[in-house]
Amino acid sequence: MTPGGVLVGVDGSLGSVDALRWAIRHTSEFGPVRPVIIWDYPLRDLLPPPLGPSEPPTIEEMEARALDGARPALDEAGATDHADVEEPLILRGEAGPVLVEAAAEAALLVVGTRSRGPVRSNMIGSVGRHCADSATVPMVVVPHLGDEAPPSDDGPYQVVVGVDGSDNAQRALEWAVRNAPADAEITAVTTWQTPVDLPFALTDNRFDVRVLRADATQRVNEAADKACAQADAPADRVLREITEGDPRWVLLSRSEAVDLLVLGRRGRTGLPHFFLGSTTTALIHRPRCPIAVVPG
Repeated sequence: MTPGGVLVGVDGSLGSVDALRWAIRHTSEFGPVRPVIIWDYPLRDLLPPPLGPSEPPTIEEMEARALDGARPALDEAGATDHADVEEPLILRGEAGPVLVEAAAEAALLVVGTRSRGPVRSNMIGSVGRHCADSATVPMVVVPHLGDEAPPSDDGPYQVVVGVDGSDNAQRALEWAVRNAPADAEITAVTTWQTPVDLPFALTDNRFDVRVLRADATQRVNEAADKACAQADAPADRVLREITEGDPRWVLLSRSEAVDLLVLGRRGRTGLPHFFLGSTTTALIHRPRCPIAVVPG
């Protein structure tokens, strides 16, 4: 692997077509695109006769099958005619771990979602979830949007970053400032919520609505100022937004009208399903726009 660039998992699905298209549109920010096609022997090919074939297919035959299966997706995404798309990398193994290992020196890993049933329901799937949990580089989950036009077709490229005062969210905001298109509009969004027991704690200023708003304002301003300073960008490079509500629902609502949602990934503490954090987990499973997950 050449260090840098974008690694895109391609399996022939509509989701991988959209992932590949997204990566091709962003070569100016992240570098050339390398499609990755992963294969492994089906169980039946490894069984002894008469349950399995008398002679299993060779590795070369399996690689050719994998490439043939992915070629329609490559053609539909325009990868075969694009100067910034490199030759596909064909690897054997379990898709999630292989993608994570292959992307170790890439600038970005991109995967698509699955579209299930007649009513579209984009879900990240087990491969994408493994990558989101384990990738050592930033990862973008691209939903299958069908014929829907990206929001930026009608205005500046919109990037929203969830900010909660954590180091992980700070890294996500700094990544967005460094990597978003030069003309992009970046908005740091933080939320505040009135505690459920507010009526029983009116004498405690920790539950004063004015204090909660002031804390949220300070949190987003400090995060934005630090991110701009780290990227040597002007302080007004990042817009600041404070909203009342559950961060999952606030960011879900914002994601319906933006081009990219950027989230931080929590450190690996606790059980595996807590790796991403509840907000990031809730949003990536049914994304409404491409979502970047930035590791710690």
